[in-house]
Amino acid sequence: MTIAAIRLHHLVAPLPETIGNALIFFDRRETLLVEVVDSSGLSGWGETWAAPAAAAAIIEAHLARGVLRQDPAHLGRLWRGMCDAAGSDTQGTAMTAVAALDMAMHDLAARLQGVPLSTLLGGALRDRVPAYASGPFFKPDGHPYRDFEREAEGYLRAGFRAIKLRSGFRPADDAAMAIAIRRLMGAEGTLMLDFNQSYTPRAALAAAEAMGPAGLLWIEEPASPQDLAGYHMLSGQLRPALAGGETYGSAAEFKPFLDAACMDVLQPDIAICGGLSGVGRVVALAELYDRPVVPHVWGGTVNFHAALHLVATLPAHRAGGAVPFPFLEFDAGPNPLLDLAGRPVVNGDGTVSVPTGPGLGIEIRPEVLLPHTVSRREITA
Repeated sequence: MTIAAIRLHHLVAPLPETIGNALIFFDRRETLLVEVVDSSGLSGWGETWAAPAAAAAIIEAHLARGVLRQDPAHLGRLWRGMCDAAGSDTQGTAMTAVAALDMAMHDLAARLQGVPLSTLLGGALRDRVPAYASGPFFKPDGHPYRDFEREAEGYLRAGFRAIKLRSGFRPADDAAMAIAIRRLMGAEGTLMLDFNQSYTPRAALAAAEAMGPAGLLWIEEPASPQDLAGYHMLSGQLRPALAGGETYGSAAEFKPFLDAACMDVLQPDIAICGGLSGVGRVVALAELYDRPVVPHVWGGTVNFHAALHLVATLPAHRAGGAVPFPFLEFDAGPNPLLDLAGRPVVNGDGTVSVPTGPGLGIEIRPEVLLPHTVSRREITA
């Protein structure tokens, strides 16, 4: 079988209310779904939520011709060819375009073999993955934490046993909220926190030091992604692990932080960091340094399920929490794009089951995309 067509679905889903974090607010969810179709009509799906219109343009202008008429089983060769076609943009939008195509070809290759994506990636080590609720989110026009306790209670009722809070408003308020959620969860719950690059390292240190009673497993993006000195300063003074890397486009961007021993949890996003082929290199690098990988997950159901399969294959790391790494990030905010193949289910033990069907294990019907589609293009051989 060879690749006969590439379909680009640019989706936008308005939200019932504006939400965000300490850095940005947004009133919609947006992503690019990439459908790779083989000569028999079978489809594989990929996604990138970062700059979807620009990624679509790059696929159409630079990447498609190197993929069409090719065998999707040749994943490594095709990935290298796409990276060459991307040129020097190894950390920007071109790599998000590569990521979406690579993800789709992995899904298609697994479907052609009749196996789950996790099998194609080397085999699942677990059939259920511990998930953490990524939320609550800030809201404008009032105190941003005003609904956090109520929403966190909802996550716990839904079955989650781990929560990652958005933070970075004011150090005293940040600490008070983290401690309040810890009381709500009890001692056995797993609690993480994301500053979303909102503070200088010194301000992040002040907030984090006041959060001691919250018993955080990790603190995410306590400084800007390229601030190696800031991460290094914080790593020497904070007890929780430091996490980051969701904006990185390649494994090479993680290495300086690993060499400096100041990033404990690596968070590549499959939709940004060159797809499953690119993140596979991050996984290999992490194993050399004995660090856990917890993929950042944003966008829609395709990226979610790609991460679910990947996490199922990752080695366990014990880091003092109630359960060992790895975890799956589960976007707990309003997100119609996560419902395109049915809302993923959280089991009673706080895990998500790994699909056993071919590829991603989900089916996306064209009519489900139509209400959210703002543009659709098809590129043929």
